[in-house]
Amino acid sequence: MKNALNYERFLKHPPERVWKALTDRGWLASWYMTNDFAPVVGHKFQFRTDPAPGFDGILYCEVLEVDAPYRLSYTFRGGWMDRETIVTWTLTPQGGGTLLRLDHTGFSQLSDAAIRDILDQGWGSFLQRLPDTLAAMVQSATTGQLSANE
Repeated sequence: MKNALNYERFLKHPPERVWKALTDRGWLASWYMTNDFAPVVGHKFQFRTDPAPGFDGILYCEVLEVDAPYRLSYTFRGGWMDRETIVTWTLTPQGGGTLLRLDHTGFSQLSDAAIRDILDQGWGSFLQRLPDTLAAMVQSATTGQLSANE
């Protein structure tokens, strides 16, 4: 059984901008989910989305590692996931942009297969939205807007 989900995307933006999309509450909500995230080790936060059968719409997380703008890791648990899994983002400068790697680990039990498949679809969808957010960030920089919340 595959016990991790792994994705790599090349983004035509510097690591600092990609980092902001991953760590600024407003920008993060624009491509992922509403949240109360802060890039501080030990910070407990939630991602919130629409409830579904067996899922109250809340993901419970805690920041494990912050190495701006290169690496971010947090726990991830909620709904059908009764154990914590780990989400790790790694940003590597490459060719005038950023190689973004997402590793979601901790799927160790047979019952995790269905959850992993659901998350695989979700991550794929969310990662497709990220380039639009990065483009919006460039546009907002020209107008002086610093966050998607402003």
